[in-house]
Amino acid sequence: MRSPAKMLTIQIDITNLCNKSCSNCTRFCGNYKEPFFMDFETFKRAVDSLDGFGGSYGIMGGEPTLHPEFERFVHYIASKFEPLPSMKKLIYPQKDFIKMQHSLELENRSIMEVDGETLYRSNGPGLFSNMGKSYKKYYELICDSFYVQCLNDHVTPNFHQPGLFARKDLGIPDDEWFQLRDNCWIQNEWSATITPKGAFFCEVAGALDMLFDGPGGWSIEPDWWKRKPEDFAGQLHWCELCGFALDTFTRNSDESIDDVSPTLYEMLKKVNSPKLGSGRINAVKIDSGIISENSKKEENRLSAGMPYIVKYEDRFSALHSILFAYEYDFANIPDGDDFGFELNKLLSSTEEWVVFHSANVRMIDDFSGQMSKYVLNPGTMHYLDLSESNDTRFIANADTENSGYAALFSKNAMSLREFGFDRIAHTKSFAEIIAMWQQHKIIELSSKIDDFDKKPELYTGVKFAVWGAGVSGTAVLDSIQSMGGDVVLVVDKDMSKLGHDFYGLAIGSPEHLLTEGATFDYLITANYSRFREIRDEAVSMGVDEKKIITINNLLGGIPTSLP
Repeated sequence: MRSPAKMLTIQIDITNLCNKSCSNCTRFCGNYKEPFFMDFETFKRAVDSLDGFGGSYGIMGGEPTLHPEFERFVHYIASKFEPLPSMKKLIYPQKDFIKMQHSLELENRSIMEVDGETLYRSNGPGLFSNMGKSYKKYYELICDSFYVQCLNDHVTPNFHQPGLFARKDLGIPDDEWFQLRDNCWIQNEWSATITPKGAFFCEVAGALDMLFDGPGGWSIEPDWWKRKPEDFAGQLHWCELCGFALDTFTRNSDESIDDVSPTLYEMLKKVNSPKLGSGRINAVKIDSGIISENSKKEENRLSAGMPYIVKYEDRFSALHSILFAYEYDFANIPDGDDFGFELNKLLSSTEEWVVFHSANVRMIDDFSGQMSKYVLNPGTMHYLDLSESNDTRFIANADTENSGYAALFSKNAMSLREFGFDRIAHTKSFAEIIAMWQQHKIIELSSKIDDFDKKPELYTGVKFAVWGAGVSGTAVLDSIQSMGGDVVLVVDKDMSKLGHDFYGLAIGSPEHLLTEGATFDYLITANYSRFREIRDEAVSMGVDEKKIITINNLLGGIPTSLP
């Protein structure tokens, strides 16, 4: 087991209300008669209790953006940290939305030592969301505030193993159980948590306590997270009712069905589970410790590094996401005394996005189709002054006009909301709107839209091996390829991954570094917390230490030359 002090994230569960109904949810959403909403004072105590933690302060649900005080919560947690320079990238349109989010997550991490262990983690606010309508509503605030966003829209099939499963229903003896429990991937790889009822060593333990009206957790006070596994005894009884450490089966999350063992089935009846009442509970049949094949779903067990989904980018569906905009209102309002009045009328009638331009400007015919390829930050003003540019990426006659302007903006921008209806009514020109906008959120409406996140071609012709076929390996491969490098070998110690495809390469064992040593120039250690350990192991196998690069060499400040 793992002390919360050594975790990447500690979650603050602010609600269990969710717009999804996933099978075998780790928070057991759908089984509560009424959702809970953490109050603001408890949230403040939760945030303050994590002072000195050093990892990410996660805001979690359910879907946390559904909390009625979400905006207030975010302002408070953001006030504890200075915005990072890399977060400014989120004002730009994003074609590869989920890759950008993951790249920033890793870029914002740093190396730290905790009780003799080397960790690679972010110290700041984190958000865990399924990117529904409420996420879109707060998207500008989220981009301004969170160092880390762990996102999964659940459109691509996710395969969840049963959480409501008692080990005693499977007849697992104590000696075997203690080993399974202490090596549970949830507690070792995921998070401790704070709920309205206290702090817990494991996020699933906190959810079970909420569902079954348990005794609550530790007091939410400074340094509670420094507790070590020997201090967990008062909460370990929840492990007896949790199936994530067990070898059972998985179910597609889209089916909205929870698989439960007999003991948990009876417990759900006692709490009047709405999911049970609606027939969305599969009561698993067990005979002499063996799960009936009729009770199981098809096996889709994935690797330890990606336990429920194959690749990181599968967390986001560009074909179905509501984050993309497809419709725009085009408008031209002349400067003058009526400008502000007419602009307010426009803002009240438009659905969201406005393309605002002077009378002489002609936008390209396929403007909506071109912009629909990007996720746009509603706080950004995309602006082009034709007296300073002849870029025709979006303005068809920019090369023949030497005056006028065009702008793309959202009526939901904080700059507009802070300015207010009355003050907008008194403006007489679009120049006044530009002047009151948050200046760092004004960017060119030009061909630069495709250039802002391009990395320099530092590694053209350089061949890399990557150790680590997990979530960080995804970002590493993307970065290497975007900078002209070539990944020729991927290795991992997880035996369950060996031979599986990882972005067109078959995952090999670390021993391949010796047999294939002549094929690569550098080895990247793509791991959140074990990179020094991996480096030492690679060196002991005979890999030249000068050929080993850590993940932050690529993502936490790109080097101008190879070491």
